[in-house]
Amino acid sequence: MTAALLLRALCEFLRKTVADYAAAQSSAGGYVPPTVFDWYLPFKDARREDIDFPFITARIVNGDDPVDDPSAALYSTVRIDLAFGVYSGHRLIKPNDDPIHPDGAYDLLNLMEHVRTALFREGIIDRKFRIERPYKWSIPEEQPYPLWVGEAQTIWTVQSATQQNNEGVDLYGDRWPV
Repeated sequence: MTAALLLRALCEFLRKTVADYAAAQSSAGGYVPPTVFDWYLPFKDARREDIDFPFITARIVNGDDPVDDPSAALYSTVRIDLAFGVYSGHRLIKPNDDPIHPDGAYDLLNLMEHVRTALFREGIIDRKFRIERPYKWSIPEEQPYPLWVGEAQTIWTVQSATQQNNEGVDLYGDRWPV
């Protein structure tokens, strides 16, 4: 349940973070803020030609209850991957410019950096989830031009479930003290 609450809080934080972000081009040509989705992009309707760019998706990948850390009984970590996508059609600056100039790569990098900076400035979201280092990001070499995609791996510290001993519980023949 804690991981689900974290994912919802992160998506809400990302929506607020990019609400006024106007550096991402839509397939229609105008500049719009990225849409934030939890888990995955929505399924496509084959009858429609629109695309969901620009976007950010947040998806829980795994969690960890560390055993070597003295605070292990109190805290767990959750890894959430972020996927980023922007659209950047052909933009020629001068007549002899290369038509496949990596403007979209810069648009993508700027969006990814905008989000990373906001996350570490905030540090803790919803007053209970803390982002940790390392924060890893990558932009694959192969890109589906004119679409540009990248990803980031985030690690979050969350409160862990703790064992509660109830009076009269008998485990393996031993009684827990009250």
